[in-house]
Amino acid sequence: MKPLSILQVITQRRFSGAERVCLSLCADLQQRGHRVLLLCKPDGGLPDEARKLGLAVQTPNISGKLNLVAPFNLARIARQFGADVIHTHLSSASLWGGLAGRLSGIPTLGHVHALNTWFYYRFSTLAATCSGGVKQYVVAQGADPLKVRVVYNGIPANRLDGVPSSAEARQMLGVAPDQPVVACVAHLSPKKGQTFLLQAVALLRDRFPDLVCLLAGEGEMAEQLQQQAVELGIADHVRLLGFRRDVMSVMQAADIVVLPSIAKEGLGLVLVEAALLEKPTIGSNAPGIDEAVKDGVTGLLVAPGDATALAESLALLLADAVLRSQMGQSGRQRALQMFTQEAMVDQFEAIYRELVAQ
Repeated sequence: MKPLSILQVITQRRFSGAERVCLSLCADLQQRGHRVLLLCKPDGGLPDEARKLGLAVQTPNISGKLNLVAPFNLARIARQFGADVIHTHLSSASLWGGLAGRLSGIPTLGHVHALNTWFYYRFSTLAATCSGGVKQYVVAQGADPLKVRVVYNGIPANRLDGVPSSAEARQMLGVAPDQPVVACVAHLSPKKGQTFLLQAVALLRDRFPDLVCLLAGEGEMAEQLQQQAVELGIADHVRLLGFRRDVMSVMQAADIVVLPSIAKEGLGLVLVEAALLEKPTIGSNAPGIDEAVKDGVTGLLVAPGDATALAESLALLLADAVLRSQMGQSGRQRALQMFTQEAMVDQFEAIYRELVAQ
């Protein structure tokens, strides 16, 4: 089949889930013989990471919801590049990219990575959502369900490259081989629910006196969480690790990986990554997360914001190594079936061909 010229556009805020998906997709499409040009903001580390992968990158002025020149800039660049398709990621890129597609006559795919406002994607020819929960969310806002495709985020095959053994990861983090460890890898913000995880750890302190809680991530809640740990008397049990590039190593050191979000998630991709490491997972019973965790099979789902229920689920798994192992193995098997990078890229290629054929 004829290679395509694909313009990828993202207006990133940080180097996180959507940015990693976009970057790995660009690299794989280029490896498959397609021409790829990535347009992004100059900050957040994304341009440097993209260039390391051998990708062509430009950083035009495309950010901001009031940037009325952005669609004209994008349309011009798309024409110059000879784009067959424009694939946009996140709200500002999708708003301006959808309009640029209409200006240039080039079909567009608006990629909804989270529970976003549909208005910003309404000008796209087709939309892709990272989960069925996100599709339901945008359809409820008026999106045509026939024009919205669910494409689960894929984990790159090299995601496990260089990940140490559990024993090595614990040694790196100064955790004893027999200590019970729970880990949460997420932006430190109220909606991610780390405050309820700390409450749960406090409830478990007497039963599991050596319990360690690892929080990897940065954000506005860092000082507040540190203070909360002191007030709950669990400061010695909680370690705020800050931003880490080796989050797979952090999860490798854990017995259980938790995502206690109180808001709906696009998918909860970190729980799928944990499953690849054969870690049982606990997540909030909310759209998106409930697709990353199969309750009772690969992990457990708990009511959002319920620290007592979270503590009970943690206690159940911490006390049962056999159950943890069974859930970890089931999680890895499911992740390899449903969340591979190859499957994701195959689906996007098919959507691109469909758009070009239209």
